[in-house]
Amino acid sequence: MIWLQRFLMLVGVLALVLLGLVLAKVDFAPTPPMVLASHPGAQWQGGVDGGYYVEITRAEPPLFFVQVRHASGDLWDEGWIRYVDGDGGPLTADKVLAFDGDAVIYLQQRKVLASEKSIAR
Repeated sequence: MIWLQRFLMLVGVLALVLLGLVLAKVDFAPTPPMVLASHPGAQWQGGVDGGYYVEITRAEPPLFFVQVRHASGDLWDEGWIRYVDGDGGPLTADKVLAFDGDAVIYLQQRKVLASEKSIAR
């Protein structure tokens, strides 16, 4: 009976050592953000299973020209947005919560991309 206890203890110790070695080899560093070489200002919105790039290419406060690109870098949609923040800050790609694919950008509220500045809301 004592031999069985010692054997099980040895198996447990070996399992802990093996677990420690595996954890030492695992890289817990965050993955670097995806960058488009042709559009370095574009920021990735999404995960590994899909998403899009958002880039603010022109800023004429309170109007901002936004481009949304596919993961390949091809242009998906673009247009002007009228954006006024309570703290007076400019629109940045970080403030974009979502893009629905039909010219609608979601910030804190729904905004529609407009082809011209004069009709941007």
